Amino acid sequence: MRALKDGFLKSPLRAPYLWIANRYRQLRRLFAYPETARVGVVDYDTYWDNKAQSGLGILSPWRQRRAQVFTDVLKDGDRVLDLGVGDGALLLYILQHKRIEAVGLDVSPKAVEYCRAHGLDVRLADINRPISETLDAPFDYIILSEIIEHLPDPESLLNSLRPFVRKGILVSIPNTGYHQHRLRLLMGRFPLQWVVTPGEHLRFWTRADFHWWARQIHFRVAREFPYEGTPGLKGVWPSLFAAAFVYLLEDAG
Repeated sequence: MRALKDGFLKSPLRAPYLWIANRYRQLRRLFAYPETARVGVVDYDTYWDNKAQSGLGILSPWRQRRAQVFTDVLKDGDRVLDLGVGDGALLLYILQHKRIEAVGLDVSPKAVEYCRAHGLDVRLADINRPISETLDAPFDYIILSEIIEHLPDPESLLNSLRPFVRKGILVSIPNTGYHQHRLRLLMGRFPLQWVVTPGEHLRFWTRADFHWWARQIHFRVAREFPYEGTPGLKGVWPSLFAAAFVYLLEDAG
């Protein structure tokens, strides 16, 4: 069996097979729902228990591309806060590539325990509570990686972070205007941006919506990174072909 697997990895058929498999998964997402789908409330600690079985602290290819965007923005010596640090994989990646002072916050005691066991400075905190209850000193950058779409009131969070950030806030979100989401709407189904339950995401933005939204709460989009989507097109027409963005937000006063 091992010989067959090694042979396939070296086979010229591997590339076309992966291309067809990816196209099939994308086509299926237009009509179907994830096999992991469950309707109802999902307990965050139960989520981490399940995730532990598949491997914590490992960046998938698309998560690594996102981590690289964050890393490229940061400079050696920066003081960085990762809100909703999760399993710490993002923070570990950044620390492997930049000499920074890094702190993480998460609401799950299990996630915090896991991160601390791997040498990360991670603290227990609920970002739905006033952030001033947790923070007492500023950071150069604050990272909100796949966080704000899960919050009922991200505006309050962004506004509360102003006194605690010197250079900018790094935000990553999915793009609801991605062409596959538009096609799914044409098929009579809402864009599929969740893995376990439809209640995961409470807020949704297209590229145009996010730029407008940021201006409304007096932030400036200083830089924009379409890190995931259709190769060759996501940088040319990001509003349609980028599946996800990282934005660097600066206080516009």
